[in-house]
Amino acid sequence: MKTPILMVALLALAGAALADGQPPANPPAAPPKVSVSARGEDVRSVIHQMFQQAGRDYVLEPGVRFVLYLSLKDVELEEALEIVCKQANLEYRVQNGITFVSPKRQLAPEKPAPVQPEEKPLPPAPVKKPEPVGTLPTTVLNKRFTTRLSKAPIRDVFKAISDQTGVRIEVADSVPNWRMDAFLIDTSIKYALDLICRQTGLEFRFTNRQSIEIRKPDPTPKEENRVTVFRD
Repeated sequence: MKTPILMVALLALAGAALADGQPPANPPAAPPKVSVSARGEDVRSVIHQMFQQAGRDYVLEPGVRFVLYLSLKDVELEEALEIVCKQANLEYRVQNGITFVSPKRQLAPEKPAPVQPEEKPLPPAPVKKPEPVGTLPTTVLNKRFTTRLSKAPIRDVFKAISDQTGVRIEVADSVPNWRMDAFLIDTSIKYALDLICRQTGLEFRFTNRQSIEIRKPDPTPKEENRVTVFRD
């Protein structure tokens, strides 16, 4: 009679153990796998096949369009969706168990920071050369030059003389800008000035600025006729 009593005790202990322990947990469901093949098919059709095979809900937002060439076999849905989105420039998000697929948003390019203009130091103020002081010696009139100018402005003629001889010749503002033929071959300054002034009615004089000035002569006041009577 000891054997039946022992078996009852063992069954009682096993029942207590089962009552105290937790029931075995169900293993997690494996992620769904899909197989798709596309040879120039629209991406919307490919996405529809994938979610139909996986038994999942999805929404395609406006603007989803692309032609796909691919072949995927027994690939997890998430991985397949990543591949398709990368190829078609799409993106997706999961909300309340529903996958929303939309065109990938283009990030606005960052505006470059405005370039501040480089502050350049101001150039130094030009140094004004002091005006020459003094009177030229009359011997400068003996310097010689040659010009072959046709219908040249009178100021250009005097500039050519000045450039060749190194003698500074100034033309007053009152002198008209006449044109002249100046064929002066191996001529002295004095001869040229006398000839030009005689032809134009001008005159020249030495200044206290180390130069020779060409100008119009001062007008000579006309003498008035008058009679004066003195009475005692």
